[in-house]
Amino acid sequence: MSTDQRPTTLRMVLASEHANVEQAVEQAETFFSAHVEDDDVVYNLVLLTSEAVTNGMEHGNQFDPEKNVTLEFRVSGTAIEIVVEDEGPGFERGFVPDPLREDHLFASGGRGLFLLESLADEVKYEDGGRRIRVTFKR
Repeated sequence: MSTDQRPTTLRMVLASEHANVEQAVEQAETFFSAHVEDDDVVYNLVLLTSEAVTNGMEHGNQFDPEKNVTLEFRVSGTAIEIVVEDEGPGFERGFVPDPLREDHLFASGGRGLFLLESLADEVKYEDGGRRIRVTFKR
């Protein structure tokens, strides 16, 4: 683990293709394992990276390989951040169904955002929903 208090950042730009989700997951595992001691936190960070990148590629960019997803990891002495930005039309968080409501239990959407919001300390939807910022406090 790095004891340096300066922020450490990794940034990637990925074409919206299924294979690149796996690349993002592998990079997340390598990066966070090197900078975060707690294996449970690393697991959650990798899981949320997979979910956010998949959402950006699938729902934002419609898996259009001409559109990119930008992924950034940042670790500092006080926080760990995952930022995912797509080139899609964006979305309004309030229009995504709550997966815990009885009439939405079998709906196909909303679980990924629910997972992000349940595990992270803070989730911000920016740029009209084209960018998501997931924060874990240290």
